[in-house]
Amino acid sequence: MKEKGNSIKVWDSFIRVFHGLLIVFLGGLWWTVENGRVELHKDIGVALLALLVVRIGWGIFGSENARFHVFLKSPAAILKHLRRLFSGTYEAENTHSVAGGWAVVLMLALLLSQVMTGLFSTDGILFSGPLSNWLSSDGQKAVTSWHKSQFDVILVVIAIHILAVVFYRFKGTPLIASMVHGYRITKQQAPNLKPGWQGMILAVAVWLVLMLLL
Repeated sequence: MKEKGNSIKVWDSFIRVFHGLLIVFLGGLWWTVENGRVELHKDIGVALLALLVVRIGWGIFGSENARFHVFLKSPAAILKHLRRLFSGTYEAENTHSVAGGWAVVLMLALLLSQVMTGLFSTDGILFSGPLSNWLSSDGQKAVTSWHKSQFDVILVVIAIHILAVVFYRFKGTPLIASMVHGYRITKQQAPNLKPGWQGMILAVAVWLVLMLLL
């Protein structure tokens, strides 16, 4: 199915860089664990936390179509969206799809939980999170176990996300391309986008503060 409409810019540079850095950071977190680079693992986790904090803020004060209240819809709207998608009548939107919007929130919640539990985790030998001393020994064990198990959940969600992206492409909506260059063919109006550099500068500022505190 060929997309109909005009080519408009739907994603600001911060949202696009955010998605790219997520891939880099998650790959780095996995690699550092597998290779025992615990200090680098912690540093990447702090950088990811800064990025998540700013993305959540961007979902409130950022570009119009990146705001949560714009793309989060009711369960009835999700069912309607899925019917259109499977029937081939879905038309690209100027923000996340109805189903994709909730996937965004799920992933943000999982990643935020992952980095927060990492701050309190410890292996008892090589690494202790900067806030691990705030918990008892039993608390540290529980949080560390949660931190390890939750990463498997994140991998499952990522796999589902990849399959969804492939399915949307099969149905005529190239999600990856629009996230790379920012443009999408749609009949909807162009959203009001904020300068992405503002989000990137804010992310760096938050990262510097977190590095000083942690």
